[in-house]
Amino acid sequence: MAGSQVAWLNFDQDQQERTQLLMAALSQQGTVDELGMGILRDLISGVLFPGHTVLHTRAKYLLFLPRDFAGLRGSTADALSKAARKAEGDRISLLRRHYEPHLRSKGIIGYTMGSETKQMPSGSYWGLLRQLRIYKAKGSIWDYYATFAAERAAHAKRTMFHSEDEDTQAAAALEMWADVPDADESFGGFDLSPEEATWLRDRFLLSDREADESRSLVTWLLDPDRNEWVENLKSIWNHPQADQFPGKTAEAMELGRDADYLVFGARILYNYLCAVGRPDDSEQKSRLVAKYEDAMKDWTQDLELLPGLDRLNELDAWARGRLDDVHASQPARMRWALTIGFLRRWLHNVQASSDLLADAAAEATITRREASLKPGRARLVQLDRLRSWEGDSGYFRMDYNWAPTRRLLDDIHRGLGTPRVQAPNSVDDDSVVD
Repeated sequence: MAGSQVAWLNFDQDQQERTQLLMAALSQQGTVDELGMGILRDLISGVLFPGHTVLHTRAKYLLFLPRDFAGLRGSTADALSKAARKAEGDRISLLRRHYEPHLRSKGIIGYTMGSETKQMPSGSYWGLLRQLRIYKAKGSIWDYYATFAAERAAHAKRTMFHSEDEDTQAAAALEMWADVPDADESFGGFDLSPEEATWLRDRFLLSDREADESRSLVTWLLDPDRNEWVENLKSIWNHPQADQFPGKTAEAMELGRDADYLVFGARILYNYLCAVGRPDDSEQKSRLVAKYEDAMKDWTQDLELLPGLDRLNELDAWARGRLDDVHASQPARMRWALTIGFLRRWLHNVQASSDLLADAAAEATITRREASLKPGRARLVQLDRLRSWEGDSGYFRMDYNWAPTRRLLDDIHRGLGTPRVQAPNSVDDDSVVD
């Protein structure tokens, strides 16, 4: 969340660490969202699936990274950074060889670009490594390199026998990492052994310090009391045991579910207006217009699911409470105020209109929202920008990071050997961000 800050009160170190991680989640970039629902998504997902982001693909990265990073060689932060990039590049190559020729949808970060990939796994997983106390020190990846280099420099001053010092230096690095299980002799890709899966489950369970009614759905779904894993579940609120979820966490989930239904209608109208505004008369334009006409027809057939104004007020009170919990900055609070204001106006448009696709007030609400978020770049204001529009902008349902969380939990339950049942209305779980 651009411009967000944390104003510390009398927090102990653990409280500061948890709040930093939550605020970091609020700045994660994910799917393009033309209507600016990122703050809603992140506030809800921070309760349901804390520390998880759309950049996560497979659980075993939580073991690969400490194994690779603890053994880095180098005497400066720059040298350690280069060694880390090489180690991650080597790991990508190993995974590619293991899964060839079927590389897509395996969850290999960088499977197309290899060591040249822009977003290395460490950048995606560092926050979760810290949250789970797999990485036990504080700060960023660069802080790790700097601390590691300083430790090595200090050890070098204390001994004149550099060959003996390497073991001491390696031990200094290991002190910053939890004692992860040893890797199997034969490389199994992303598959977790029972020992690895149990270890990861325990890290998640130990990381959740909330009261029972506020525990995350991650730890609820990993609890040893769960005797089955519901696989390929599209939305977490469709879980067959959702009525047993922790009370306060379930409240956040249900608010997110109701908000998603309202927002999706706005996404449909935004894309419809883009389709109509395209400066061409091609068959593609006609197909896009028809696509979003049909989508709006389908959406309005279920308006009994629409949250009312009272429900939006509940969402507003809940979100303000969450922002209070992390002592968010005034810009962050203003961002939420503008978001809930937009949702209230859009709800009024929906309730007052008999045909949203031809409703000038509804169109104005969507147009003003995009213009306020992207001054000078809004498609609905500068129609020339629609010449390169590909026909789908922010047209998705919010799952609050359930899809990447589901994949990590699936890996752990597979390693544990948890009995599996198929979810009703299940989805193909091959949609992994690589």
